[in-house]
Amino acid sequence: MLSYLQSVVLISARRGAGDSLTERTPPALPFGAPERGTRGSGAGDLVDSAIEARVVLEKIKVLEGRMKYQIEKLVRVAEEAPTAANNAVNDPLAFRPNPQALMDQESAAEDEDEDHKEAQDGIYRPPKLAPVPYTEPRAEKDKSRRLPVPHALSNLAHLDPSKPYMESTSGLGSTPALMSSRARELQRMTEFEEENMMRLVMKKKEARRRKMDEADIALGGTGAASSRRGRGGGLEDEFGDVLKSLGRSGRGAVGDGYEELRQRGKKQSALVRARARSDDVDDLGDDGPKARKKSRFEKEVKAAKKRGSMKRKS
Repeated sequence: MLSYLQSVVLISARRGAGDSLTERTPPALPFGAPERGTRGSGAGDLVDSAIEARVVLEKIKVLEGRMKYQIEKLVRVAEEAPTAANNAVNDPLAFRPNPQALMDQESAAEDEDEDHKEAQDGIYRPPKLAPVPYTEPRAEKDKSRRLPVPHALSNLAHLDPSKPYMESTSGLGSTPALMSSRARELQRMTEFEEENMMRLVMKKKEARRRKMDEADIALGGTGAASSRRGRGGGLEDEFGDVLKSLGRSGRGAVGDGYEELRQRGKKQSALVRARARSDDVDDLGDDGPKARKKSRFEKEVKAAKKRGSMKRKS
């Protein structure tokens, strides 16, 4: 660009002086030859130099558009290099700790000496490892199988003089609620939340299980509401006689102690009632089974058939 501008200025000066633009002494070699010499000092030589410079500028313009990003990146790095050194005081990462300074120099020197000795004698020595506990591998089928919960310590817990003997509200419960591991776990979770003023982050399933277990403990159970036993273990212990008199099949039903009473109080669907009527068999007496009472629809059908037969006869 500078050479092109210089040639244009000199051409304007020569034309102002009245020189001819046809005087030139072109070089023998072409423009692309590396051993090409300089042009002469004539006005025509200045015109040829301006033309060559203009062609070079047109070619460079295309390359500059393609390499614009790389050029700007290098220029930016060159401009920011001295300022980064001056702004090291304001850079918080400049004051980060050096991990190499935390290493013991003596131990590093000993390791180097040991490596040097091993390289000299050529004997392989295994690396020294810190002792770690051995964990037995567990198969996937063993995960679902749980060990039985020992009840000996829980039965003898009331003999500890440092702890008061715990009973249910009515005094009839046989299983203390706070002796179970689930109850102790819930108590630790509650204490942690109260001390740290924050809620534990858990999944919806775990939160639902915790809510059910806390409700079971409040009712005098063991906190195993999410297990197969169901809720209200303490109520089943206290009202065992009532549930037995109702003919309850077992204690593995889902729900609390009053779930069977609620189910008996609900009105069953028409299909269930119809099946129950069909399954019921009346007592057999001397005259045999009793006749089933006809419904209103059956009576109307029978009357319609009788009227139709009478019309046909008439």
